[in-house]
Amino acid sequence: YEAVVFINLARAGAATAGEIARMAGVNRVQTYRALDSLEGRGLVEVTLDRPKRYAARALNQVFDMIAEEKRTELESLDMIRKSLLLAWPKLSGRTSEPPSVRLQVIKGRARIYKTLPRFVGTAQREVLAFTTTKGIQRSYRAGVNDVLIEAMRRGVKAKLLADISTSNAALMGRVAQYVPLRHVDRQRGRFIIVDRESILAFLVQDEGTIRGDAETALWTNSPDFVRAHVEFFDRAWSLGIPADQRIDSLRVR
Repeated sequence: YEAVVFINLARAGAATAGEIARMAGVNRVQTYRALDSLEGRGLVEVTLDRPKRYAARALNQVFDMIAEEKRTELESLDMIRKSLLLAWPKLSGRTSEPPSVRLQVIKGRARIYKTLPRFVGTAQREVLAFTTTKGIQRSYRAGVNDVLIEAMRRGVKAKLLADISTSNAALMGRVAQYVPLRHVDRQRGRFIIVDRESILAFLVQDEGTIRGDAETALWTNSPDFVRAHVEFFDRAWSLGIPADQRIDSLRVR
């Protein structure tokens, strides 16, 4: 439905969700889901009107953004491939001792968010999180935030990177009261690193269904895989904008 909604929105220029649903011949629930996904990917913009109006980005921008998404996915898959190739000799042989490098593929949103609180709860020194609005909302419902705050009371350091926009500024402002948070543009990747030793990374993000059965994550303690993501996070953190500065800049626009 995203393609149908986007094409009709591009023709209309700017329209409400109801208008788009009528033009596209798609029911409102599916239209809202498609618009929410397109907005999350940065392919449509939302006005501050009431009711909200949506506008499609220029086609050349859309192509550039989709190409960047695919490049990021390919880079992530390549890192996974390399870590698997490094880990496989140890994983494939049967030994009396467990392999030093381990990995687990977790399928389905429910299983992933059942695993997350336990994973964050193992932190002894540091938690680094690269996430999205949906990721924060679902983590909150799964109890991850409570586990993280409890870990911080034990002295665990935490850092959070996310894309802060007009649509999520209120939520991000509340999050920033408890966890150091910085803004990065058009952030869609999601991963959590614990103690710079293990990582849970989302490989497939299923926003097209309510249950998210296709959502897939990888947990591993592969040193190379973790190191690559730590370096990526540290670089993004150094370039990120502190949450309070980003939110203030959105207010004056």
